[in-house]
Amino acid sequence: MAKDDKTPAAVEKPTFSDADQARARQCFRKAADCRERRAYEYAIECFLTGLAYWPEAVEEGHMPLRSLAIQRQQVGGKKPGLMDGLKKSMTGKDAKQALFNAEHLLSLDPANAGYADGVLRNAIKLGYLDTAKWVAPLVYDTLKKDKKPNKSRFKSFRDAVAEAADLADARGESALGTWLLEQAVNSLEYLIVRCPGDEDLRNEQRDLAGRLTISRGKYEQAGDFRDSLQDADKQKRLHDTDRLQQGEQALAGLIAAARAEWTSAPTLAPRINAFVDALLKTEQPAHEDEAIRVLTTAHEQSRNYNFKLRADDVRLRQLGRAARALAAKARDTRSDDDRQQARLAALEQRQAALAVYRERVAMYPTDLRLKFKLGSALFEAGEYDEAIPILQAARTDPRSRHRAAFLIGRAFLEKQNPAQAIAVLREAIEHYELTDDFSKDLLYWLGRAYEAAGNAEEAKGTYGKLLREDYNYRDGDARKRLEALK
Repeated sequence: MAKDDKTPAAVEKPTFSDADQARARQCFRKAADCRERRAYEYAIECFLTGLAYWPEAVEEGHMPLRSLAIQRQQVGGKKPGLMDGLKKSMTGKDAKQALFNAEHLLSLDPANAGYADGVLRNAIKLGYLDTAKWVAPLVYDTLKKDKKPNKSRFKSFRDAVAEAADLADARGESALGTWLLEQAVNSLEYLIVRCPGDEDLRNEQRDLAGRLTISRGKYEQAGDFRDSLQDADKQKRLHDTDRLQQGEQALAGLIAAARAEWTSAPTLAPRINAFVDALLKTEQPAHEDEAIRVLTTAHEQSRNYNFKLRADDVRLRQLGRAARALAAKARDTRSDDDRQQARLAALEQRQAALAVYRERVAMYPTDLRLKFKLGSALFEAGEYDEAIPILQAARTDPRSRHRAAFLIGRAFLEKQNPAQAIAVLREAIEHYELTDDFSKDLLYWLGRAYEAAGNAEEAKGTYGKLLREDYNYRDGDARKRLEALK
């Protein structure tokens, strides 16, 4: 993301009238209708027209436009040519036009890193921080796909999201500012792993980690957290906490120091989280149990649900680890007792996950990622009638669309309804690029659905396509099924 001369975004958050939002929604509805008719080019134009009225319409505008772009790409949509790029400048004085030019080009070539950079840069320039939050992960993904890390692009990305974080902080949007700084720190840590000898990067990491700690303090607890950064020893401990690997002695020191600070102020959220971070770095069950107790007590005292979220995550990881260990033991020993213990552990894990995600969806009913996790947990528990509508809701989220459809198809198959399973799985395959292990799972279960429906020819064709991709898929199960059908 090359830098250009720009006017800083206004501190006031942009607002859009009810009339403009209504016009935008009308355009989005027209775009959705065009998409159903596969008039992709016109659908893109309708989305961009709506976004001109309401540029911060992330869920109603940017996200479905992105989904449409990927769908168009998968059916062979043409990428923009050189002249298209020249006509649609992503720089210049009119930042709003530059933003829509960048997003138009990105819609025609959704994997293009430069176009994603242009959307992020112009969104921040205009102060459209919701849009910046949406596109930042896309830009980060393009950075990670480079075979050799592009330090210049990484630097531009960090500078851009850090600038956006400053603007969010100036507006009083502490949660958003913290999230943006986390993206900068995460991208820097990713780069350090690939360039371990770069001391400049490590120095920048220390500075950014300090800024992030301050931002978290502002967000999580009223009051000034800068007191915790005053002396050099505390500064060093914060730096050490962010390192990926620690020796046992260093970890023990970190835990002791974090415990002392937490004990002196056990209700301060930053100190609670710092203590829990230190405990969890050891990956030892005793320390994990202590972290759960600390978080549970903090939740009971403050009613801050974030503490319970974190405690439940730790508990689910423990249960999953125990279930996997017992399953591995049962496979090795083939003992009936060990198999029973493994079944009970798996059941406990599934029931715990169900309870956790039911509660989270109740707390955050519009979060589609949580609905996908609940639907997955319901599927694993065999609660197919409840899982299907939850997964259908989650399917509207582009991030979960294909995997939600996969589970819906399998749920119909488990309910002895192969016709519905075939319809769902075929649609998922039509809109998914068949290049990875998940695509093999889609083909395998479509074959199983055809087989269950008694459609031997379609089953053979589907299994055959899978074998051309992976001859030994599932230890040869697909091959055996094909041979049996013949």
